[in-house]
Amino acid sequence: MSETVTESYIGSGIVYAGGRDVGNASGVKIDIEQETKSLPNNRGGGGNAAEITKVKSVKLSMTLNDFNNDNMALALRGKVDVITAEAITDESIVAVLDGLCDTSKMIDLTVAPVVKSDDGTTTFDVDVDYVVSAGGIRPLSSGSITAAQALKVSYTSKAGNALQALVESGKELKVVIDGVNDATGKPWVLKFYKWKPSPTSGLDLIGDDFGSFDIEGGVLADPSVVATGKSKFFVRTAA
Repeated sequence: MSETVTESYIGSGIVYAGGRDVGNASGVKIDIEQETKSLPNNRGGGGNAAEITKVKSVKLSMTLNDFNNDNMALALRGKVDVITAEAITDESIVAVLDGLCDTSKMIDLTVAPVVKSDDGTTTFDVDVDYVVSAGGIRPLSSGSITAAQALKVSYTSKAGNALQALVESGKELKVVIDGVNDATGKPWVLKFYKWKPSPTSGLDLIGDDFGSFDIEGGVLADPSVVATGKSKFFVRTAA
């Protein structure tokens, strides 16, 4: 009599996309869409004489909790540019009282900006005539800056990176999940050979709870896998 082996399962793991750790992933899911073709039984009694089910598509989706630009580039078919800090001198802006005059680059708040009139004769006082944020300068209606006044701002830009959204046609990545069954402590590894993520349908960027976003893409057949009985899509190994 054969032995029945049972193994309860609670999955966790680290997800690597193209070799990069994507951070905390609160969900990973595989969806397999199938298409069934049937040959009706026309000899009496109804039913089908033959039936075949083919795999129509394989989808891999994941819910990510880390809102870094590399992850968002996956969700938005974007690319990430590295930004170095630099001194910006006399960038022109037009005053919108109590509104934001956005600067071309993100402002490094550790270095005080200088805001002057367009002709350079008047230097305005921070927190009196204007306040500053990473996004730009906000002239105060209680200060001496007038509506629609031409200004020049000098500041140091913040080093970092910039996501250029929806500029790529879509990358094909190898995805590896280095997992563990928390119910048993046993390790498992899941490898998807070729994953092509699609643009996400939306992102919740402001809220009162920890954010997450979903990425879904097709798992493509890998033509380099030619051995009989070996999957062209993905393989799971477990202890």
